[in-house]
Parts: sequence; structure tokens; C-alpha cells
Amino acid sequence: MGFEILLVASYVLITLGGTAQRIRAGVTYVVVSLVSSVLFLAAIAMIYGATGTVNMAHLTVRIAELPSEVQLLLNLMLLIAFGIKAAVFPLSFWLPDSYPTAPAPVTAVFAGLLTKVGVYAIIRTQTQLFPDSSVDKLLLIIAGLTLLIGILGAVSQLDIKRLLSFTLISHIGYMIFGISMANAAGFAATIYYITHHIIVQTTLFLAVGLLERQGARRRSLGSVACSRPPP
Repeated sequence: MGFEILLVASYVLITLGGTAQRIRAGVTYVVVSLVSSVLFLAAIAMIYGATGTVNMAHLTVRIAELPSEVQLLLNLMLLIAFGIKAAVFPLSFWLPDSYPTAPAPVTAVFAGLLTKVGVYAIIRTQTQLFPDSSVDKLLLIIAGLTLLIGILGAVSQLDIKRLLSFTLISHIGYMIFGISMANAAGFAATIYYITHHIIVQTTLFLAVGLLERQGARRRSLGSVACSRPPP
């Protein structure tokens, strides 16, 4: 519930201002988020049907008693749902078009928090529900592809907000890499990197917003000066 309440607030924030570009990006963001939410709800329903509970403490024991094929299916369903929210490859297509169109303070909050909630959910899934999961190698491959696609997308951008958005995707790859290690060191490194990334990425987007504001102010002053009649 907390996850979805957070997303509902983001639907309004990403379209703040009501420009055509923001509405288009907001529609894409909302549709992708709703698809992810439907998958998440379906996974929860399947887990309840298989175990008879949604209590995390009970699930730790009861999921381990399920057949390995059922465990794998449930694990993949949750990973796909959270992977969309965390913007891992190939489910990250929505992020570079959505974040740059929002106002700078909103983009800073989104970049700092929203994708990290998805990563946090993956950590909880892999450590508490599926500690003996067989998808660690798959996560390692996904992490590598997320790193590669994110940084290649960043170096090809001319707009600084899109550059930072692709860099954000690349950094998500580092976090997924730590999760794929499936040991205490990997999880600790991911949690540390999440904290670090929230501070740095938020600051970068706020700095870009300040630069855009100063640039717009100077252009406005320049146009006023040019419109004045000569003495």
C-alpha cells in the first residue's frame, strides 16, 4: 500500500505545469506504473493462493515449502514488477523520457527516491522471501546490461537532464549487481550505494534546475535589453 500511495502522488507531480510535453511524458509514466502495479498485484494474489498468507514472517517459511517451479515463477513475477519501478534493463525505457520533462525539484525527488524504492523491494524479495533463489545469475546479467545501456545512452545525449537520466539507469545497474552477489557484502554495498546515490543524484538534478533557471533569467534580461529603443 505504501508503494502505491507513493506512486499515486508521483502521477500528479510529473505532470505539474500541464504543458503538452509533460502530459505526454506523464501518460507514459502512468501507464508503465499501472502495468507494474497490476503485475505486483497478480504476484501477491498468486503468493496468497499458494501459501494462504501475505505475512512476511510466515511467507519466509511457507514459500520454502513450495515446489521449485512455483518458487521460480513467483520470484520472477515480483522481479519484473519491481524491475519496472527500479528501471532496470530492458524495463527502463520509460525513465529518460519521463524525468527530464518534470520541474527540476520534482525530477530531483524522483531521481533520488522512486527508483530506489524498487531496488529496496528487490532486496527484501531476494533476502527474505527467496534467500536460495536461482535467479542470481540472471540478475548479474541484467545488472551488466543495465550498466552498459545506461552509460552508452548517457554519452550520446546533448540534453543534460537526459544525460543524468541515463546515468541514473547505469547506477541502478551497480545496485542490482550488489544484489546479484547474494551475500552480506553485496547487500551492504547496495544499501550504502543507495544512500550515497540519493544524496548525489538529487543534488545533481537540483543543480541542473538552478542552471536552467539562471539561463532563462539571463535570456529574459537579454531580450529586454535588446527590445529597448536606442538613446
